[in-house]
Amino acid sequence: MIALFFVLFFGTMLALGMPLFASIVVSTFALPVFFGDACGYALMNVAQWNLDGSISSVGVTILLFILAGEVMSKGKLTEKLFDTFAYYLGKKRGFMPIVSILTCMFYGAISGSGPATTAAVGAMCYPILVELGYDKRFSASILVAAGCLGMVIPPSAPLTTAAGLTGELDVVVLYKMAAVVGVVAGLILILYAYFHCLRHGNGNQAAIEAHNAKLRSRSFGAVLKESIWALLCPVIILGSIFAGIADTAQAAALSLIYAGIVSVWIYKSLTWKDVMDVLRKCLPSAAPLAILLAIANSFSGALKAMELPSKMANGLVEMGVSHALLVGLLLLLMLVLGTFMDSGAAMRILIPIVYPILIALGMEPYSFVVAVIMTQAIGLTTPPYGLCLFVMNSVSGESIASLGKRLLPLIGILILVAYIFGLFPGLLAWALP
Repeated sequence: MIALFFVLFFGTMLALGMPLFASIVVSTFALPVFFGDACGYALMNVAQWNLDGSISSVGVTILLFILAGEVMSKGKLTEKLFDTFAYYLGKKRGFMPIVSILTCMFYGAISGSGPATTAAVGAMCYPILVELGYDKRFSASILVAAGCLGMVIPPSAPLTTAAGLTGELDVVVLYKMAAVVGVVAGLILILYAYFHCLRHGNGNQAAIEAHNAKLRSRSFGAVLKESIWALLCPVIILGSIFAGIADTAQAAALSLIYAGIVSVWIYKSLTWKDVMDVLRKCLPSAAPLAILLAIANSFSGALKAMELPSKMANGLVEMGVSHALLVGLLLLLMLVLGTFMDSGAAMRILIPIVYPILIALGMEPYSFVVAVIMTQAIGLTTPPYGLCLFVMNSVSGESIASLGKRLLPLIGILILVAYIFGLFPGLLAWALP
């Protein structure tokens, strides 16, 4: 009865347009007021959950990665990555779109953000692809699909957030698994682009050769000398985490320092004043982030206190829902929510609910959480809250409807990748602690 009241009360406030954080705060505080000790927790518990969430290192880690990604974007690291891949691959049939996908994957491993990757890589690569004779909608669609992988390929802010929301998962293990899932998805997108070019043509070959000749007028050593610092960025960040040299918060700080040094002293694309301006613009996001993590922790605590996840898990077992169907239904729910609301908000609502259910059912949680992040990334490609889609709409001038239609096969590919890794956790078992 109490759990049903909580769900209906919370859902009603969201439906009435109340902000997510306000809905969570009011719901968690309302139960002890209305039902007293019968709800399973007291007002002091809510205060403690909020405090525990606000002092978590997760918020600092996410903020530092956001700051580093912004500095790298302004520092033009994207151009250096693109030139390196294009130098070797740009003349081959179908490989300029592939170069764009590879650039998205590498930049995603730098920025940790799908929209930031789409904006930075799309703004540079889309005009080049169109100039080289590739179909406009095809070019825009692959940049949207590859750009959203910035949310999956670590270091990823959503992965770090997910670890914080569960309070139990090791973020390094999540990073290792997500790296594999993100790379597999990227490779499949590369195959799609290659076979599309084989079937529909490779653009304007004369323009492609002229572009490649201009790039190759410099020696590869000169190109590599410029781009090596951008290429080393994800290696240094992820290498320090996976090798145990630094935890995620320390690696995030390292990435920010590295971004500033490379942009100011090596590429000279920014001054230290520019770097400080970028930091000043991003820092106001720190307070809302800390608040969201705090209230998400209280939301999770309230659910556990009412034993709602375990009750839902028992209900699913009694209904005889198969493992394959359960994984499909949970991912479908995340996908639908990611389509109709901000992906971060959807994740903060559902992960505290779904994670305890997975544990109660004896399912392996790490691979499933990674699959959830993939479905949320897919939500970035679909209206009405598809930020990657809207970014590319602004860059390309193509309508949302035409881009959405062209994205359908790519979205199907990404959904299949998420479902396979969610259904077969053994594929990622090597990364488990």
